Amino acid sequence: MKTLKKKGLALIVVIAATVSVAFSQAYLSNPKYGADEKTRTECATAISLYREAFNQRNFADARKPWKKVIAICPAATQNAYINGIQMLKFWIEGEANPARKTELLDSLMMVYDLRIENFSRRGFLLGQKGMDLFQFDTQRYEEAYNFLKESIELEKTESSTSAVFTYMVLTKAMYDNQKVDADKVIETYSLLSDYIDAMIAANKDDEKLPQAKESIDAIFSQAGVANCENLVQIFDPRVKANPNDAELAKKVYSLLKASRCSEAPLYKTVASVVFNNEPSSSLALELSRISLNNKEIKNAEKYYQEAIKLETDSMKKSNNLYEYAEYIMFRENNNLQQARSLALQAIDLNPNFGKAYILIGYLYASEKNCGDDNFAKSTIYWAVVDKFIKAKQVDPSVAAEADKQIEAYVKYFPAQSDIFFQDLQPGASYTVGCWINERTTIRGRQ
Repeated sequence: MKTLKKKGLALIVVIAATVSVAFSQAYLSNPKYGADEKTRTECATAISLYREAFNQRNFADARKPWKKVIAICPAATQNAYINGIQMLKFWIEGEANPARKTELLDSLMMVYDLRIENFSRRGFLLGQKGMDLFQFDTQRYEEAYNFLKESIELEKTESSTSAVFTYMVLTKAMYDNQKVDADKVIETYSLLSDYIDAMIAANKDDEKLPQAKESIDAIFSQAGVANCENLVQIFDPRVKANPNDAELAKKVYSLLKASRCSEAPLYKTVASVVFNNEPSSSLALELSRISLNNKEIKNAEKYYQEAIKLETDSMKKSNNLYEYAEYIMFRENNNLQQARSLALQAIDLNPNFGKAYILIGYLYASEKNCGDDNFAKSTIYWAVVDKFIKAKQVDPSVAAEADKQIEAYVKYFPAQSDIFFQDLQPGASYTVGCWINERTTIRGRQ
């Protein structure tokens, strides 16, 4: 055991001697390593010793020389702070004694302060400091909040995603503990939403940013600070005073959306302004549905057309075509042929779109004037049932609805006797007339 200690001591002496020789030229002339030659030599030796131990993850042996670096030459190397923060967090995580854990956490906070003092980056480092403090002691949330607050104020859109998210978490904690009022939560959420939107626009390939936005929206919604009534009361006068302010509209839209206030007239107002400045298929679809609910059919039609035109995803475009076909062309305009044309376009994009086939079945069943006599008119139901059969073949998820409609409409097939008197044969091919123009199979009513 004594032999090992002697060998270890000898190794330290060798390292120290090597450091003194190798770095004397660089360190002895640089005041950031100490006020005099003796201090600079001690600093260089301590840096080498702590790094050697740190690189081997021997944090216990790294502790003493690392503390000496921080004490006698705090401006010597930024790595002393980066490595020191890592070691302190390791020690905090492994400490069971609450009093000792608090001492280590205070030391971590001090190391952040010294790093800021000697190497700047105040905004970024305050964010890291606040997140670490809250991670290791949630009871000190107010201190952490103040660190994050200043960090976000300094970094703005350069803030890290985690800092923005944590600031929203801490803002809610402050509100829950009556440290800030509801207006402050709304103001903070609005600001962070602006920053996140700008960050998403500048980093479109970063998948974490949209997730962070959803999380921030969820926290704001859970805070319970903003119901639709008070949001409208706060922002309606501002929007009316600045009807063309795109940034204000975007901010209010985000707030109303997060609070699920889509039925408020203000929501449609600001959504329209946002769309006019930043058109998107998703927003056009939202506006078409709102317009439809408000019985503004022309507006709904306009926005459905925009939603279809702007959509690049084939599956989403298929759904947009389907909704336009069903809700506008069929239900509102009773334009059966145009509705079918749109449904067929939807099927071209998504051949397994069972609901689109079911819609076509309903369109055919709604045609009451196809054929010169009752027999010809009853043949339409062959084509109707064909579409329901096709729907469940391509999309098992609609099988229950398809079977229900098949059972309902086979009752309207021509009677066997009528088929006989028309000189037709069950099982033979038949073309349903007029605009339907479908090739089908002759079947009699059971």
